[in-house]
Amino acid sequence: MRVVVSDENIWPHLRDSAELAHRAVELTAVPFGDRARLLEGIGRADAYVGVHFDEECARAAGPGFAFLQVTAAGTDHVALGALPASVTVANAHGHGRSIAEHVLMVTLAARRHLLWRDAELRQGRWRTRMSDPTAPLFATLPGTVVGIIGLGHIGRAIARLSRAVGMVPIGVRRSARHRDTTDPDLAWSDGMAALDEMIEACDVLVVACPLTDETRGLVDAARLRRLGASGTLVNVGRGAVVDEAALYTALRDGTIASAALDVWTTQATSGTAPPSPHPFTELDNVIMTPHYSATADNTYQERAAEVVDNLLRFLDGVPPRNTLRGGVLS
Repeated sequence: MRVVVSDENIWPHLRDSAELAHRAVELTAVPFGDRARLLEGIGRADAYVGVHFDEECARAAGPGFAFLQVTAAGTDHVALGALPASVTVANAHGHGRSIAEHVLMVTLAARRHLLWRDAELRQGRWRTRMSDPTAPLFATLPGTVVGIIGLGHIGRAIARLSRAVGMVPIGVRRSARHRDTTDPDLAWSDGMAALDEMIEACDVLVVACPLTDETRGLVDAARLRRLGASGTLVNVGRGAVVDEAALYTALRDGTIASAALDVWTTQATSGTAPPSPHPFTELDNVIMTPHYSATADNTYQERAAEVVDNLLRFLDGVPPRNTLRGGVLS
């Protein structure tokens, strides 16, 4: 089986896999930006492993192309509609714990005003209740309600860690049809019809859902107002799920207290481009990170193990794990 790999983080693990070598899997590493080599390789390949797969890649696929392994949970960078129905598509995980820890870290930092106090002290200003009775107080975690949009692998990992430290996780997901209060990870979960109710009930709103036509702009100005002046927004899903202009205005005007953003509507992969056309960098109530919440060392090890397993399943004619669309396995 011939496999083209464009994910440079996964490649070393696949290259060194004894299991793939034993099955005589022919692996070829091609950077996604090396378009000529990439398209030529896809034309001869049986399978592809990578984060991105656009329409040009789909058109280049030859008659033997049958399996697309996306090395991320989201597929908004994959032209699924351009692929023949015979192609099986699967995604990968392995990053739930890393993202859950990030959510906990930035929630604590935002609600305890950590970066603000750090910046003040660097300027020689000691501002605590011991020296300044107007300094803001903060709440500890027990009883803090965390509302999670999206209860896939990431959302559930966030819920489990939140509950473990005394927070109260609640959540909504697209597939739910009724209120569930029996889930050991959540105080309650429901369908998207309960989104506004959940936002009004929570102290921290976490976006952990994929970007689709239905979720684009889901968290808009009206929903930020529902979150309220003491609320914190954490986005580890996709930038465009939140109306970025409305979020900037809400943070600037105090409509919500704070935000922690790991994803952006327009996302650079390198260089020095600002993360947004809106001047979030001028605000002192937002924590900004460059989509790095998943990049723990063990994330890529676990993700690569999933990919190896799926390639072997494909070879054996067994449906892969995390199948998004099932084609005809040969």
